[in-house]
Amino acid sequence: MEKIFSWKNIVGNSDKIAQLKKFSADKKFPHALLFAGVEGIGKRKIAETCAASLICENPIDGEPCGTCESCKLMAANSHPDFYVVEPEDTKTARNIKIGQIRDLQREAFLRPIQAERRVVIIDGAEFMNKAAANCILKTLEEPPSQTIFILLTANRAGLLLTIRSRCMTINFDKLTAAQIKKSLTAYGIDDAKAQKLSVISDGSLGRALTLEKSGGYELRDDALTLIKQVYKKELTDEIIFAKGKIFETYSRENFSDFVTYVQKILRDVFAFNKFELYNSDLKDKIAEIKFDEENLYRMIAEGTQVQRRLKSNANLRLLAESYLMRLRMAV
Repeated sequence: MEKIFSWKNIVGNSDKIAQLKKFSADKKFPHALLFAGVEGIGKRKIAETCAASLICENPIDGEPCGTCESCKLMAANSHPDFYVVEPEDTKTARNIKIGQIRDLQREAFLRPIQAERRVVIIDGAEFMNKAAANCILKTLEEPPSQTIFILLTANRAGLLLTIRSRCMTINFDKLTAAQIKKSLTAYGIDDAKAQKLSVISDGSLGRALTLEKSGGYELRDDALTLIKQVYKKELTDEIIFAKGKIFETYSRENFSDFVTYVQKILRDVFAFNKFELYNSDLKDKIAEIKFDEENLYRMIAEGTQVQRRLKSNANLRLLAESYLMRLRMAV
């Protein structure tokens, strides 16, 4: 399926979009940009739309025309002057290697073939290893005049300070729950599910879509059930071992998400009638749960501890069962 690149298709961050559109329209695009913001808010889509507007043969006020040969090639992901680098999955971690950056450099210093300029996107720039980061730094220090670089990151602090200093940084905001819900319903997701996903996705449309596909949105309901069982002192050994058997089938990422939902609900219990709730749609249910502050601190501390231990090779079932027992003991 071909992509359609248009600023009209971007959700949220209207002020940043207006700025980028003006850069393109005025032909004053910086040679290197750093797009920073959480995963799933549309940074890649925005970068690709920037590229389409810069490569388009007949742009109108910074908007790609969608009909010229360059726009058609962009839509088909086959434009010779558009180049993307992404992390590769290895046995240990995701990584952008020096070989990928050297290939990028060869492309970046070539004269444009179809358009007036070349556009290079480095998606997940924080995953560059040390050699790759130092390699791209040399290019950013003395960039080819015909090439524009757009780096994308969900962890700006994970990039070398020298790289950040050579790019114009644009910090993208999380999307609002209303924006996410509207987008989800446009994808054909029913209103009730879209409402729930918009609340628990933490400002990320990409995360909301992932949760919908995996059924992960149900984890929050499970987290609420667990907290109610702890509160009512109904969390028996039998329930803990049964839950442990279920958690054993989870990925570490899914279990981490579950713990995060528990943490956010506990935070809402603490913040009730004081601050805005993370889970505003659960206000009536959260109102029924009343822990002493000291107990809440202990429970949240247990969640923080298990999140740390998840980064080790600890057995997931034993880790989960231990976590549930410690939650029960914290009250």
